[in-house]
Amino acid sequence: MGMEHFVGTVDPTAAYDWKLSLQRKLENIDCPSEFKFRLAMQYLRGDALVWWEGVRLNRGPDILTFAEFFEEFDRKYFPKEAMDRKKRDFEHVSQGDLSIKQYEVKFNQLRRFVGGGIPKEELIRKFLDGMRLEIRNRCVVVTYYRLGDLVEKADEQEACWIEEQKLHKSVQTKSGKTTESQKKTWDQQETPSCARCHRHHNGECIRCHSCGRTGHMSRNCRFKPINSDFERQVVAQDKSSKDCYGCGQPGHMLRDCPTREHAEDLSPPKR
Repeated sequence: MGMEHFVGTVDPTAAYDWKLSLQRKLENIDCPSEFKFRLAMQYLRGDALVWWEGVRLNRGPDILTFAEFFEEFDRKYFPKEAMDRKKRDFEHVSQGDLSIKQYEVKFNQLRRFVGGGIPKEELIRKFLDGMRLEIRNRCVVVTYYRLGDLVEKADEQEACWIEEQKLHKSVQTKSGKTTESQKKTWDQQETPSCARCHRHHNGECIRCHSCGRTGHMSRNCRFKPINSDFERQVVAQDKSSKDCYGCGQPGHMLRDCPTREHAEDLSPPKR
């Protein structure tokens, strides 16, 4: 018959599933009622067999029927309290962290314990109400006539929602990263431009003592150093002046001064 042996369990659902499986197997082979009880006894093992031997001793020599066997079975492994608990679980069934397909399995498992008298419209509404909000909102605009249609639609919408969440996280990650050049540009925009060197910085405008240019210090200089007494005198002048340090005229800087070459010719020759 391909039936699994029952060794006993503390899980009411597992016991209930075994009992249903046994009933279906016996119906499929058209087993006569007078043989069902004897055949069921052949599939008890371990603790379940010990339990049943105790039941037979308590019941005496009376011949038990298949229906009486199931009564004793339910009293031991699937009592009324377990049935009531399953019914309450179905009343409050919800998707939670499950996928739609997993939620469908959970829904159908609990649905067995409340019988088959629930109208399909009520089942559809109950399944819909138990779905997560972000999925339910995508499915309420359609009228469903079968629970399977709702499950199929919800599964598609869940897949779309997952892809949207991945894309949203990817965009957030990329937008949160800034290059050094971007940071430098933003910093410059927030820092005022110096009227003297036209660079963006705070505080006093610095001047290099090596080349005479503004905007950097001598230790960071990349230009030709001062090589004449005249240039050294120019560097020592008032640093707040906006005119050329060579001729004193506005409109150009020392390195572009037209009188610079003439001044160098007048300097004492090197010995």
